[in-house]
Amino acid sequence: MDKVDETLADLKGYTRSLVTEEMNLGNLIENAVKEMARQESKEEDKDTEDDLDIEEIETLKDEDFESYNDFLEEEISADSDLMSSIG
Repeated sequence: MDKVDETLADLKGYTRSLVTEEMNLGNLIENAVKEMARQESKEEDKDTEDDLDIEEIETLKDEDFESYNDFLEEEISADSDLMSSIG
C-alpha cells in the first residue's frame, strides 16, 4: 500500500470515528441537513407565492359569462349562415 492509500485510509477512519464517536458532531450534521431542507422548502414556497401573486387574479362576473354567451351565439349564427350559403 502506498502513502496516498494510507493517508486516505487514515482520513476515512478519522472521519468515521468523528461521526460515530463524537455524539454532538452527528447531531450537528443532522441539524444542519434539516435546516438546509427547511430553508430550501421555504424558498420554494416563496417562489410559488410570487408566481401566483393572488392579488392580481380577477374573479369572473356575471357580465363576463353573458359576454361569452353572446359571443357563442354570434359564432353559431355565423356558422349557420355559412352552412346555409354552402349547401
